Amino acid sequence: MNYITTDIAKAIRRKRADLGLTKKQVYTQLNISFKTYKKIETSGYKVKSSVYQKITNWLAKDY
Repeated sequence: MNYITTDIAKAIRRKRADLGLTKKQVYTQLNISFKTYKKIETSGYKVKSSVYQKITNWLAKDY
C-alpha cells in the first residue's frame, strides 16, 4: 500500500486543470472509481500499489 502525498495530489489537480479535464474524464482514464479518485485528490489516502502505479504513469505521461 502506498500513500498519496500532498505533492502528488497537487500534481494530479494541476495536470487535470492544465489539460482542461473533468474529474470524470481523469478517473475514467485511470480506470479507478470516483470514490477512490475523490480521496486521492484530497491526499493522505492509502491506495493499492496498482492504483498508485496508474497515477504515477498518468502523471509522467506527456512529460
